[in-house]
Amino acid sequence: MLAGAAYYLIRVAAPHWPAIRSRDLAWRAGPLAASGALVLATLAVLLAAWTASLHWCGAQLRYRDAARIWFTANLARFIPGTVWQFASLAAMASRYRVSMIAATATVLLEQVVLLMTGLLVLAVLTPAVLPAGWWQTALAAAAVLGAAGLALPRPGGRVGRWLERRLPGIRLLWSGMTPARLAMFAGTLVVPWVLYGVAFRLLAVGLLGTPPGSWGFYIAAFTGSYVAGVIAVFAPAVAGGVVRGLGR
Repeated sequence: MLAGAAYYLIRVAAPHWPAIRSRDLAWRAGPLAASGALVLATLAVLLAAWTASLHWCGAQLRYRDAARIWFTANLARFIPGTVWQFASLAAMASRYRVSMIAATATVLLEQVVLLMTGLLVLAVLTPAVLPAGWWQTALAAAAVLGAAGLALPRPGGRVGRWLERRLPGIRLLWSGMTPARLAMFAGTLVVPWVLYGVAFRLLAVGLLGTPPGSWGFYIAAFTGSYVAGVIAVFAPAVAGGVVRGLGR
């Protein structure tokens, strides 16, 4: 998985490497270290959100084991085709006696809520990055995703019973996912977008010295690239855009 991700990143960077080398990089240690620390903090928030959703399914998994599964599986996000991340996570979780249905359902839930919260962040900050009109589109898309979440089949309903007969493990997931928990889950997943954007800005400061653009610009730019990567399943989130940006 790591070799595949490295191969893709090298292929993306290769055409832009002369432009990257021609830049006079600042290499400021403080901002670079702070950027790395914020990325680690962001990953910790995402891991905590996933393990919390696993508890809704009654899954018993030590934090260290959950971290090993989650971080290893997330290396696959840099390989074109988002399905590899989900498939590897479900396969590794099953080795720890966690239902593949529960593991897959919870990580998919996290991705959907991340997409919704990312669109909301874009709706707020898009004027810093894109022309007028885009924020309305992002807000409408987030509203559609939120409505789809509210329309999920409920336990005991006709569709719910039909799914429970075919996927017995799904009852545990639904029984533990209360509206209050889902709202807290969504609120938690707003934090990673802000942390990622701030880390991106600090990376630019560490490499370029005094880069143009506000903090909101970098949060929106990173979030937009990431959201595009989630939607376009055959392209890894963010990686290509960041490399191309350094090459400009």
